[in-house]
Amino acid sequence: MGSRALRWLEHWLGREPAEALAGHGQGAQRWVVLDVETSGLDQSSDRLMSIGAVAVHDRRIVVADSLEVRIRQPSASERHNILVHGIGAEAQLSGLDPKEACRQFLDYAGRSPLVAFHAAFDRAFLMRAARAFLGVPIGNAWIDLADLAPALHPGTGARALDDWLAHFGIPVDQRHNAAGDAFATAMLFLRLLASVPPAERRPRQLQRLAAHARWVAR
Repeated sequence: MGSRALRWLEHWLGREPAEALAGHGQGAQRWVVLDVETSGLDQSSDRLMSIGAVAVHDRRIVVADSLEVRIRQPSASERHNILVHGIGAEAQLSGLDPKEACRQFLDYAGRSPLVAFHAAFDRAFLMRAARAFLGVPIGNAWIDLADLAPALHPGTGARALDDWLAHFGIPVDQRHNAAGDAFATAMLFLRLLASVPPAERRPRQLQRLAAHARWVAR
């Protein structure tokens, strides 16, 4: 994590970065904020390549509670695809066994709600991989920040993740890799949680807010 992100956390949360990144003790609501890199956009045929995730305990990013796994591919993707995700051919072919990668992610996530931007995309690839390699579904609750953000801050005109990061002045030290995008999304999630009364910062309430935004957009 870069110094700009630390300064943003200090400014926005009103406390030292070390405290903003610390755990919150037992009983804290744990969220898993994630991002995936894939070999393409086709959810039915393209492959899951890497998973990046970081936990938020209440309103604190816990860097020590994070995960990054690169999944071994049967063959390296084309050069134009490598330019998007930055995972070179050698790294693709030497990644973690897909079954072990899925197991590590499910063990890490536990029963925590999962948070992503355009969550349906991440969910589709993770669900397909979990079923293919482990024969199990992913039953966690999902929160989609692409819906939650406009529900809490309507009329901004922001749509993409980069738009929302710019809108809130969230610094971007590293983008377009799973771990970097997960951390950027986690900072956005912290900013959005500040707009929600403490008593309503629970998965079901946030899902209802996001669903309302989808309904209004139709």
